[in-house]
Amino acid sequence: MAWAILFAIVLFGLSGLVHVRAMSFVMTATKRTPFTQLSRLLFALYTLATAHIGEAGLYALGFSFGEFLGIGGFAQDNVDSFMDVFYFSIVNYSSLGLGDIYPTGHLRFLAGIEALNGFLLISCSASTIFLVVTRKMD
Repeated sequence: MAWAILFAIVLFGLSGLVHVRAMSFVMTATKRTPFTQLSRLLFALYTLATAHIGEAGLYALGFSFGEFLGIGGFAQDNVDSFMDVFYFSIVNYSSLGLGDIYPTGHLRFLAGIEALNGFLLISCSASTIFLVVTRKMD
């Protein structure tokens, strides 16, 4: 359980740092350049979506490393590649939770933290996109 808690703390912090940098980049870039409103929206969407995919990838690495250490695994027999773990991570990060792949052991704790972190960061992205789109250009 200690490894799962440590992974959760580290991954929560790393994904938060990545996201703060992405939001800051979006706010700065859309303020400095004369983008149209549609261009600002698309830039913000693609930049923040890329950050979300990277953050889910960090958690996928955490799940893979946790599985390697033996603190948990996945109940399905067909989870045999990193892409399967990455798919699970994206579904879990987005709080969609389809249930076709689910973790076992202490990786369940990490999955819960990832869903919480994903919800928080997706909410931050929504507020950033709102600010970018509604900002008046000086």
